[in-house]
Amino acid sequence: MKPRISVVMPVWNGEAYLREAIDSILSQTFTDFELIIVDDGSTDGTAQILQSYGDTRIRIMQEGHLGFVGAVNRGVAAAHAEWIARQDADDISLPARLEKQWEAIQKQPTAVFCYIDIKAIGDQSRIERQPRLPRSHALVALKSCFQCPVCVGAALIKRSTFLEAGGYRAEEFPAEDYAFVSRVLALGNVVGVPQVLYEFRKHDQQISHTKLEDQKQKTRMVALDNCRKVMHLSNTDAERAYAVLSAPPRERKWRDWFWFLTRCVPALRWKSVELYLWLLLQTARKCLAR
Repeated sequence: MKPRISVVMPVWNGEAYLREAIDSILSQTFTDFELIIVDDGSTDGTAQILQSYGDTRIRIMQEGHLGFVGAVNRGVAAAHAEWIARQDADDISLPARLEKQWEAIQKQPTAVFCYIDIKAIGDQSRIERQPRLPRSHALVALKSCFQCPVCVGAALIKRSTFLEAGGYRAEEFPAEDYAFVSRVLALGNVVGVPQVLYEFRKHDQQISHTKLEDQKQKTRMVALDNCRKVMHLSNTDAERAYAVLSAPPRERKWRDWFWFLTRCVPALRWKSVELYLWLLLQTARKCLAR
């Protein structure tokens, strides 16, 4: 019998945090899942840790070194379930994570993607204040015009949607999560669970640290593409919209913010009460910064 959820966990030389990540999935209150661990050619003690588990829900795939993108795609291709949960090998899923995500998609039959709130752990010097989790598809889409709006590594996504979106793409690495969720937004509804259900580990070996400049460049490319699509803008206007949105409210010029409100907001592909409240808050912050 097929499980309801396939959890896909790629790992490469992840012995430091791997056991903690695996145990967090095996301890879930939702138990109808398989855990697919793709060992991406590890040369440390990863294989020994994997071999120490006897839980029948675990499926281990030994691969050559495909890279992160290839490992995720390989795991999804091998999945038996209709829904895919991502889990990184250095992060922790809190016990109710899968249960709450499953409940959320049952309440929203048209949803193809479920995201959750996260908490950063690890290197305290690299932990920033976490923004409020967007509740609506509209605000997720607007935020995608200047940043990755959700933690894709903690997502639950319909397998058919993952494949329709083209999976992860090597040319988009190391901003593959951001580019991927941007494509998903156009394919169906997304639903959020406003609870901290995932702990995202910050350390100096993660990709966002080791490939920071490359990630910044790719992130900007994705953001500009989203500005064009979500707000139906020309290349020039997309550049201006991105500059406005990515700047702190106090640093925005009034003429640019007014242009954004009158030119870009009416053209947004999706709208919601939450989105307008966010825009009002941004305007208020600009006023208070005077």
